[in-house]
Amino acid sequence: MGFASGPVTFRRFFIDGPMATAAGDVVAAVKKCAFGRYGQRSADGVETGWISPEHLFDANIVAEKIVFDRFVHCQMRLDRTAAPSSLIRSYIRMEEAAAIDAGGKDRLTRDERHRAKEAAMARAEAEGKKGMHRRIAAYPVLIDLRQKTVYFGSLSPTALDAFILLFRDTFDCGVEPADAERIGFRIMDAAGDARSVEDAEPFHLVSPRMVEGDNGFDVNDRTFFGREFLTWLWYRTDVAEGLFEAGRDRVAAAIVKSMHLDCDFRVTGSDTIRADGPGGTPEARAALTTGKQPTRAGLILGGRSGEYALMFDGPRFTVSSLKLPDPSEGDRHDQLRERFEQVTEVAGLLDLLFGLFLGRRASSDWADELGRMKLWAAGGKAASGAARPAARKPRVNDRAVASADGESELHDSGLNNDGVILRLHEQTT
Repeated sequence: MGFASGPVTFRRFFIDGPMATAAGDVVAAVKKCAFGRYGQRSADGVETGWISPEHLFDANIVAEKIVFDRFVHCQMRLDRTAAPSSLIRSYIRMEEAAAIDAGGKDRLTRDERHRAKEAAMARAEAEGKKGMHRRIAAYPVLIDLRQKTVYFGSLSPTALDAFILLFRDTFDCGVEPADAERIGFRIMDAAGDARSVEDAEPFHLVSPRMVEGDNGFDVNDRTFFGREFLTWLWYRTDVAEGLFEAGRDRVAAAIVKSMHLDCDFRVTGSDTIRADGPGGTPEARAALTTGKQPTRAGLILGGRSGEYALMFDGPRFTVSSLKLPDPSEGDRHDQLRERFEQVTEVAGLLDLLFGLFLGRRASSDWADELGRMKLWAAGGKAASGAARPAARKPRVNDRAVASADGESELHDSGLNNDGVILRLHEQTT
């Protein structure tokens, strides 16, 4: 979905290297690589380039269409020439039938069938060069120039790869995916404790001896922080009311609608649970006892602008089906800018909660808290005297305080009790 209307899906990227931030320079760079001007069609029949948010055929890039104060909003158009498989099969059958008629045979040899297939493929390729069989798609892109962050409006691997190449060629700098590992490093490096990420190994709520298999640990991959974050969030919303303290501010969160769990040890498979409160179902509790942890979940977050409902992928740190509050009254330009600020606020709230988790994980109290989590996972009391109320939606007065541009703004020194810097975008960009 697009950033301008409807539900929003995005994968976040950090800009890697110097990039022009003046609106005029950015517009000029985008215009230079607009669709139809950027290179030639690749060998696999793919052609990309920038277009305006107006429609698929608007390659007229001007500031009035794409610049919204600190944001640049445009689209990547991706054309792919590929004949439908059903058409290819039909052409093959036609070539085979023609060969049978010409040879007066009942059956074709292997070589004759091969030649029929080659003729069919050549026909489809020739039609493609004439402009037939073109599939056109557009993917929204939101660039936050101030925070050097890009939001790409699709999770398609093919589209992501094309976007990374186009962005690099447009701005002469790269982007790196903002997954749980990279965000974790940035947060803890800003807190002066990057070693807590470098030296970390994944935790498990059941003993590996109880489930025969590997421990799912790759020394070069620390996206496991994402699943651990969702597990911790589930635990905290289960044993408390889903309120998270950050300095003098509070953030409210709830897990709702859906939860997908994967086995830590790659043995017991995965479960997807759909319910209003998936974390409280017997199926979810049983999944914990068999070595599973959540990797995706539906969330509701309380923010400055209201409630945000979304699907969140912990390891990849991607957001899908994000429902934004209705914008305030005003002209279209102001409403779009407000929506873009809401998108960045959601990213900031996720970073804030993730920072709280990482700070807790790196604290001297973590061993005790992990012990309580294991007891909770086994079905015992998570903490002495702690009740486990059902998940609830955040209340309006539970919202995190945020500044007018959508960034979280904490009023103390920027550190919580665990020493984690919580000025969100300063720590992750």
